[in-house]
Amino acid sequence: MAITRADETDLLLPLYEGLHEPRPWATFLTRVRQRVRADEAQLVISAGAQGEETCILVPASATEADDRAWRRSLRPGRAYRMEGPNRFGQIVRVDEPGGVTAWLSIRRKERDFSAADAALLARLAPHLSIALRTRSALDQAQGALALSEAALQRAGIGWVGFGADARVLAMSEGAAGALGARWAAGAISNEIVAAAEGTAVRLERIRDEAPFWMLLVPWQAPSQVAWALPAVIGLVLLPAPSDPAARAAVLGTLFSLPPSEARLAAALAGGASLHEAAAQLGITIETARNYSKRLFAKTRARGQVDLVRMIGDSLARFV
Repeated sequence: MAITRADETDLLLPLYEGLHEPRPWATFLTRVRQRVRADEAQLVISAGAQGEETCILVPASATEADDRAWRRSLRPGRAYRMEGPNRFGQIVRVDEPGGVTAWLSIRRKERDFSAADAALLARLAPHLSIALRTRSALDQAQGALALSEAALQRAGIGWVGFGADARVLAMSEGAAGALGARWAAGAISNEIVAAAEGTAVRLERIRDEAPFWMLLVPWQAPSQVAWALPAVIGLVLLPAPSDPAARAAVLGTLFSLPPSEARLAAALAGGASLHEAAAQLGITIETARNYSKRLFAKTRARGQVDLVRMIGDSLARFV
């Protein structure tokens, strides 16, 4: 049984549009259920042999548990009959080249499904494989973007992407929080235009009430991409993370310091003077001086300024 023109509209379009739904493929499953007059349609997705499974069920209600080992033994692309007490069903396994596996199933309480219903599931399988591959790529890209955003915020960096016309195309969450939507709406300036047209790095002052600057770096977008990409990357400094306990732990590991000296190093790296650090830690200034001498000897720093520089150049700057 071939997929009809009506099926292309009622099933395939929702299948591909379902990539972007908040609950992916819910509309597609609704159409499949209606098409074969099933009580429910289910899509179970697993990323790898031991991966956690995601289940999308229409209607969204409880269903009996099935045998996972049996599902994994099915041959891809072939529809199988599912049997159960007072229950009829058909299921097809779909494998995606990246390692994602899915099972599309239909169930109802009365009357078994026809051979045409089973054939429809088998013919939908290649299309579902393509949709799974696309969704997998989107999820991986979204995950990589989230990791990059978290890493840049930890490093205290926000970014803004400007198009060739100097308009804002995208910005990181950190930059959006620091700059605000009102700034982004009217961000075009001569410096941004010049950066988009040239190759030199430039500076743009983005707030009059404070010395708040953005570094403008021209960027050559990949030529293979069809849509608009930034021509300039704007970099802004975000508030640095502040976790003295975590920083002390990292410094203790990096420089083989005992906890007392590591806590003093973390306080000094945070901008405190020796007297201020002693007060923060609840120790005398004499004790702080003794700790600092041992710190300088162990780290081979030539003084407090050099120690702060060394810490700023280490991984401790990220905590």
